[in-house]
Amino acid sequence: MDNSIKKETKNMAVSKWILAASAAVLYVMQVCILVPVLGIMYHLKTPDFNFPLIGILLCVALVLGIAALVFAVIGTVKREDDPKTKTTVIIKAVMIPFFCINIYLWCVLLSGLMNPFLFLTIPIVICLGVCLTWCYMFMTSFPDIIYMIAFLIRKKKKPDIRMILGLIFEFFFLLDLVGAILIHKSFEELK
Repeated sequence: MDNSIKKETKNMAVSKWILAASAAVLYVMQVCILVPVLGIMYHLKTPDFNFPLIGILLCVALVLGIAALVFAVIGTVKREDDPKTKTTVIIKAVMIPFFCINIYLWCVLLSGLMNPFLFLTIPIVICLGVCLTWCYMFMTSFPDIIYMIAFLIRKKKKPDIRMILGLIFEFFFLLDLVGAILIHKSFEELK
């Protein structure tokens, strides 16, 4: 094992903790949306949508995602050689229910737009839903992508097929978890 690999990698660890906090904020935001939607669907007495709170939580999740990216870049620049790829796999696995519920909520929103006067908004809502979901997904992938590219360049190593497939899969919904697993396995062998 290379002696240049540090045992403690503070910036990369902080990046992963921030991503975990971002995932928690996204789940809270989803609950704030899901409870009123279910209340409307089942004619229950539930609280109304708290749009300011939902917007604040969305902004907090975005800021946390950017902060995680900044810490990952700092960790990469400081040549910290442990990207915490296993933590990324765990975070992505924890986010699976979020994405399933997210797709359900966007479908509910689309079904509410099935009105001749609102048909023009359907492509906008689909585009918004896909973009936001992709941003959430990519937010958890980007720190490892930055690190793995820098690691390969710095160590002058050639990526194996798992690394290449993992980096490509990180850009696609549902395949990102497979990509994170491939990157983790490849990194364990390369280091």
